[in-house]
Amino acid sequence: MQKLHSHWIEQIKSLCASANVGHVDLVVDQAAWDLSVLPALRSMTNTPWFSLFDGTPEESLLEQAPILMRLSLDKWQHEAWLEEVVEQLWGLPRLLVLISPMPFDALAKSLQASSQLEWGGQTGLLRFYDPRVLPELLESVLTAEQKERFLSVALLWSWLDRDQQPAWQSGTYRSNQVFLEPLHPVSLTDAQFDQLGSIGDAHTLLGIAKTQFSDISDEQGFALCYRLVLQASKENYFGDLHAYARFNFEKNQGK
Repeated sequence: MQKLHSHWIEQIKSLCASANVGHVDLVVDQAAWDLSVLPALRSMTNTPWFSLFDGTPEESLLEQAPILMRLSLDKWQHEAWLEEVVEQLWGLPRLLVLISPMPFDALAKSLQASSQLEWGGQTGLLRFYDPRVLPELLESVLTAEQKERFLSVALLWSWLDRDQQPAWQSGTYRSNQVFLEPLHPVSLTDAQFDQLGSIGDAHTLLGIAKTQFSDISDEQGFALCYRLVLQASKENYFGDLHAYARFNFEKNQGK
């Protein structure tokens, strides 16, 4: 496991160096976690950090907030903290990494706005900072314009996939781009909102897929479950998804 930790960290450092970026940005989701990054951040000097809940209805929930932090790779304390964060969060869907030359305050405000959604006259959280959610947001849920909100703030995004393998997503950051403030929340259509919910539904079926197909990886299992949930939605199926999954998986095994 330590070898995998080191491999990802070395990738991060190498790509930062190649991009001539002397820092790395982390987003840590603290929701329903028995630990917190806040004490360590408060003890380290010259460490910019920001709660994505700041100025939102969830502002008082600081201990549960997603925290953006910027670590300088030329400071041994920050390097040590990067290694500790990766080790502590290994196997937990709580960490996103960004390689971004964007000024920290502008990045913080942009990600904060992108964590807010509007749908059907209601507002809520768009939990893009969950690494199980972001890939599907970028792949199939968001429009091209909405995706650009996330891609334009970074040269690269990274996370650990469900098999604990580093995943990388290229961004579209340009040094001459203009960022307008304040950014509005992400507005979702009914279809997009349903598809967003399908991501969580697919996670609840992963155990069934792994039982039926014992030789598949967690990523492959999720892909199966996600397609199945979308199929159920297309068929206007409103029954027990677990029963639906078992029936369909067993039927496909027989083919």
